[in-house]
Amino acid sequence: MDLIASGDLKGILDVLSFMADVERALAELYHACGETWDDGHGFWSGIEDEENKHARNIESMKDIISRKPERFEKGRPFNIMAAQTLIRGIRGNIDKVRTGTIQRKNALFMARDMEQSMMEQRYGEVVKTEDIEYLGLMKEIISDTAAHKAKLDAEIRNLN
Repeated sequence: MDLIASGDLKGILDVLSFMADVERALAELYHACGETWDDGHGFWSGIEDEENKHARNIESMKDIISRKPERFEKGRPFNIMAAQTLIRGIRGNIDKVRTGTIQRKNALFMARDMEQSMMEQRYGEVVKTEDIEYLGLMKEIISDTAAHKAKLDAEIRNLN
């Protein structure tokens, strides 16, 4: 049953808004890391840029669903409370980075764990669709997130 017939359109759009908020919060965290540790600014800013791109992708995905709701069905339930908790945790970590109460090494571990958490959220299962445009944006986010985790793992391996 499509999103209009099921009455789930608003709920799905709300979920996507939360997803975009998580991506923006991660971008803010990586920005703070880049400002704090100049030696890794290029590293952090690259991931920050991609998180901002993910937020834009999600906004585009919302637009696609709004324009063509008949092509989408509600998928796996998404825990908005978990997303809100994740955002609060990210904001707390931003404060720790900015106040210097976290070391770069610990920030790398924290960021890696957050990227893993993002992968486990299964964003790609929020809706069911065969819409190529939507799926392309989703696959890009999933691929980038896996690459972020790999980059963070590599930085962690290179720690002295």
